[in-house]
Amino acid sequence: MSNKYILGHRAQTRNKTLRYAVTFSAVLLLLAMLQVSLFGKFRLFGAVPDLMICAVLCIGFFVGQWAGAVSGIGAGFLIEALGGSGIVILPLCYLFQGYLIGYYVRPTQRGIVQYLICFVITLFYRASITVLYACMSYRNFSLPAVLLHTVLPEMGATALAGIILFFPMFLLCAWLEKQNKR
Repeated sequence: MSNKYILGHRAQTRNKTLRYAVTFSAVLLLLAMLQVSLFGKFRLFGAVPDLMICAVLCIGFFVGQWAGAVSGIGAGFLIEALGGSGIVILPLCYLFQGYLIGYYVRPTQRGIVQYLICFVITLFYRASITVLYACMSYRNFSLPAVLLHTVLPEMGATALAGIILFFPMFLLCAWLEKQNKR
């Protein structure tokens, strides 16, 4: 008899959950280190791309709402811990983003066009978070200056990173699904 029949349904579910948790934790940790170290020094378009929101988008898009929500809150806490900023709202923002993307994208609709639509929504969502951070951090700021010098470069860098990150995350999630069907 194979392990599939000996372990039972609950053990299979636990194994699947553990496999996803370990894999996505490693991916988020790797991306957080890249975002803070490599892209902190070599900025694309003068800004650091938000790799974490791209990863949360992919996880929510390919795996579902609960995986997106859990990875979102983990990614938010991880990047806040590594970034060292005083304001901590990213875990909550990433949680909502991961959950909502996973909730509204149906399994039969997961294609490149649907991903690009979700990605454009995510870019504007991230831009609003950046403006919110600017409002909370600075007393007097010029909205056009923040949009021109901070938000647009960040959107461009994140857009490039998100398009590139789609393909490895697609392959990783497909491999995980194949492993879970065994």
